[in-house]
Amino acid sequence: MSIYLIRHAQSAFNAVHDPNKPDPMIFDAPITEVGEAQAKQARIEVEKLDIKHLIVSPFTRTLQTAQLIFENRLPFQINAVVREQLVNSCDVGSPPDKLIKEFPHLSFDHLDECWWHDGEKDHRGIAVEPEEVLMERANGFAEYIRRESIHSTAIVSHGNFIRALTGIKPQNCEIIEFNPQ
Repeated sequence: MSIYLIRHAQSAFNAVHDPNKPDPMIFDAPITEVGEAQAKQARIEVEKLDIKHLIVSPFTRTLQTAQLIFENRLPFQINAVVREQLVNSCDVGSPPDKLIKEFPHLSFDHLDECWWHDGEKDHRGIAVEPEEVLMERANGFAEYIRRESIHSTAIVSHGNFIRALTGIKPQNCEIIEFNPQ
């Protein structure tokens, strides 16, 4: 049962974020030129793997990463369950009507207008997703993978979501083989 978790390429937020400084307020950050190079390198690694299915988080950075790695070889199954934990501005997504303008070949009809975490807002106007909510979502996704016997699948996701699944926080474009047992 081959499942490969791939963290998105470097985003504009990743490039400038310093945890000791204020949030740079870059919402739904796209990938950078460095990120593009990372994704192209990951494509070489992915071509050696038996991947027949692709699940992608609906953030711009994951969609761009998946496009560069997989090109048009596999259909995208866009799934908001594999989204990032909302901690900073980059983790606030774009509504489906904006995503369809950026990615007209993909379908976002199944997404809610606000498909990312929503709740009480902090001083930045951001509804931080509690760790226990992230863990519940990740555990539910792992159970879904087991129940549906998902295999030969790549999941383009995010650092905190992958950490919640595996206990490992990967680098940008790092590929981790995952066994949900």
